[in-house]
Amino acid sequence: MNKIPFFFVITLLLVCLSSQRYATANVTEPTRITDIHAPNLIHLGHGNYTRFGFEIYQAHLYVDETKLIKKFAIILDYARQIQKDVLIKATIEQLEKLGHPPKKTSEWKSYLDKIYPNINKGDQLAAIYSPTSGTTFIYGDKIVGNVLDHDFAEAFFGIWLSSKTSAPELRSKLLAKTCPEFIIQSLSCQ
Repeated sequence: MNKIPFFFVITLLLVCLSSQRYATANVTEPTRITDIHAPNLIHLGHGNYTRFGFEIYQAHLYVDETKLIKKFAIILDYARQIQKDVLIKATIEQLEKLGHPPKKTSEWKSYLDKIYPNINKGDQLAAIYSPTSGTTFIYGDKIVGNVLDHDFAEAFFGIWLSSKTSAPELRSKLLAKTCPEFIIQSLSCQ
């Protein structure tokens, strides 16, 4: 019978434990926002959005735990600095890729221009949808704007949740292989 040296087993165990700690330490669930602004939401899924190999943000999807209010939220935990105008341009491009007409996206751009901040590495920007109050934007832990337009909400959350998204792998991770019941019918899991 071969005996494995004791120090080899201990070393292997320590390597496995430290890699497990690293794997779980990379995922942060930004609960401060939901604790303050949407306490009945639970974390459903998360994933990273990368562009040209660089991580831009980690996205988190929260859904209504009670299924009574039909709220949900996307929280973006940014990995890099992004200027407001670049963020607006990227959002409008995504909305147009989803098929929304320029006349509508121009109107929505005016909303975003009043809401979006300059983003620094480590910042969090959240959008919480409620059928009664529309889309509420939160930067850090402060409300920075609200859009009551239902079409805007459907289009905006469609960037991540529509079956036509430009980031289908991220969508799949956010939905976590489940199909939550959304108030916005066009965002179904088909």
